[in-house]
Amino acid sequence: MPLLSCITTTFNDGPLLMTSVESLLAQAFEDFELIIVDDGSSENTRAILDTLSDPRITVIRQANDGLSSARNRGLSQAKGDYICFLDADDSRPAWAFATIARDIEHHAPDLILCRGALSEVRDAPFCFYDTPQFEKLETHCPQGTLDTDTPDADVVRSLAYLAEPQSANKVVRRAFLEENGLCFPNTHFFEDVFFHVNALARSRKTRFLQTPCFTYFRRYSRPQITAGSGDRRFDIIPVTRLTLETFARTPYFDDRRQRAAVLCACMKLLTWCGSTIGHGNRPHFWQLTHAMCRLVDPGYFAISDSMFDELSIPEDVRKRVRGIVNAF
Repeated sequence: MPLLSCITTTFNDGPLLMTSVESLLAQAFEDFELIIVDDGSSENTRAILDTLSDPRITVIRQANDGLSSARNRGLSQAKGDYICFLDADDSRPAWAFATIARDIEHHAPDLILCRGALSEVRDAPFCFYDTPQFEKLETHCPQGTLDTDTPDADVVRSLAYLAEPQSANKVVRRAFLEENGLCFPNTHFFEDVFFHVNALARSRKTRFLQTPCFTYFRRYSRPQITAGSGDRRFDIIPVTRLTLETFARTPYFDDRRQRAAVLCACMKLLTWCGSTIGHGNRPHFWQLTHAMCRLVDPGYFAISDSMFDELSIPEDVRKRVRGIVNAF
């Protein structure tokens, strides 16, 4: 069995699919399998998949059922001791798997969170969006390990909740996923925040890698879930409710700092979706958001300005939380 399973999903990505595939086949560490789940692509993408002959690659085809379903299909077929993800149009540097494998060998964690890079217009490189969070994690957790012996573990875990809920920044032990029944919520987009929060809340040992191990390409010439202003923005509302309800059933819900961090992690996405959805849908978006917030545990909204400051919550997110509290 390989040490690593990398799951990539594709839906009509065409030649861009090779961005991820080529970066993975160029890894210095070779003990991995690549599972590509074709989520009902058209002939162009299927033809590219048919050219892949590396024995480490397994292609699974299914009728179009969405990103979460495709990732869950990959999870069900993965054989590696650890599982990671990479979107079809993103990449990993050649050192990524070797760096991850060394950390697994030395620490055997349930979960690894790693830094990333951002490629913008004309391939200009930048730090990924959550770089400030990883810098704070390095300050509060210099040894890079979050477990029961970590000083100020509640602070460290709270900072980790506020890292970007990006699938590529995680490496998860397969047995840990199976023990906890962790997967992605089918039928919904913006599924990453649910997986992110639940993995962190259940991990007994989490490692933070300060070495960038993926590159996210922000593309302006093709449709991405994070681009546009369509109705898919509404999916963040039920995903937020699901995330808050499942976290409320964990022991960490009693810690007000962690409770606030999870709320703000979700509210950050809600605020972004509400500001980018089409103007005609914005009143309905926020009406539904307020209605959803009335259905979750009110303990989430017992949050003070000092807690906002402690967690360095952006002002637009603070205003949105205050607005919801005042509406109650």
